[in-house]
Amino acid sequence: MRISLRWMVAALVVASGISAPGANADEGIHAGVDLLFLSPKVSSVGTNNIFNYSNGAIVTADGSLDTELGFAQRVILGYEGDQGGGAQVRWFTFDNVIGYSGIEDHGGGLVALAGNTVLDIDSFDAELTQRGQFRSWEWLGTAGVRIGSLSLREDAINDINWEQFAEFSWVGRSGVEFNGAGPTVSVLGSRPVLWDGFSIFGGARTALLFGDLEQFRYSAGRWTNPNETVQVWEIQAGAEMEQEYDNFDLVLRVFWEAQRWDSDSNLLGDVGLHGFGVHTGIEY
Repeated sequence: MRISLRWMVAALVVASGISAPGANADEGIHAGVDLLFLSPKVSSVGTNNIFNYSNGAIVTADGSLDTELGFAQRVILGYEGDQGGGAQVRWFTFDNVIGYSGIEDHGGGLVALAGNTVLDIDSFDAELTQRGQFRSWEWLGTAGVRIGSLSLREDAINDINWEQFAEFSWVGRSGVEFNGAGPTVSVLGSRPVLWDGFSIFGGARTALLFGDLEQFRYSAGRWTNPNETVQVWEIQAGAEMEQEYDNFDLVLRVFWEAQRWDSDSNLLGDVGLHGFGVHTGIEY
C-alpha cells in the first residue's frame, strides 16, 4: 500500500507541474477503443491460495493456470478544453475461460487435477485530465476514481475434479471474488520521432481499491473479508500514428500492456495480465 500511495503523490505532483500554459491541447471530444490480447498469470502460490484449502488431509503440491492470450477491450470517451484540462471515462473488461492443472498429495500419493476456470475483470474509471508540454515531450496526467471487480472461479461446465476425493463435502465452485472502489492516478508521456504525426509513448497507472473479498472453497464453505485492499498497476508502451483530416483526427496506436492486481492479504492470488493491444480513436 505504501508504494501505491507514494506513486499517487508523485503522479499528482507531475500532473500539477505540466499544467502550465502552453499545453498542446486540441479542444473537443475524443473517443477510442483498445482491442487487447492479454495472457493471464497467477503464481503457483497465488493459485493455491485461491483454490486449495489445507484441512490436514490435503497437501498442495502444485497448481497453475494456462497462459494463452485472451481477448479484452477498453472503451474511452472524453473531452479536452483549449487550456489542456478535461475529463474522461474508461471501461475495461476481460472475461475468458482459462484452463487449470494441478497436483495434490492426498496422503496416498499424487493425484492430478484439471478443469477450467473463468477470469472476469471489470473496471470503470472517471477522471479529470490535464495535458501539458515539457521540452520535446507531451504529458497527460489524470486523477479520479475507479470501481473495479475481479472474479476467478471454477467454470460451471468443466470444473476442477475435486469430487474424486470421496470425503469432501461438496459445496459448489471454488474461487475468489473482489469488488471495490478507490482513487486512481496516471501519467502518460509521448514525443514525436522520425516523421510528422508519428510518436512513441509510455505511461503508468495505479489504483488503490478498498472493498469486499469473498472466497468459495470446496469442503470449507464461503466467507467474506470485508476490509480488503487491492493495488492495481498498469503499464503501457508503444507507438502512435495520428492523421489529420478536415473535421477530425484519426489516431492509431500499437502497444504492449501489463496489469497486476495485488491484494494485501494475497488471497486474490496477485493476478497479472500482459500482452499487446491496438487502439483506434477519433478526435473532434
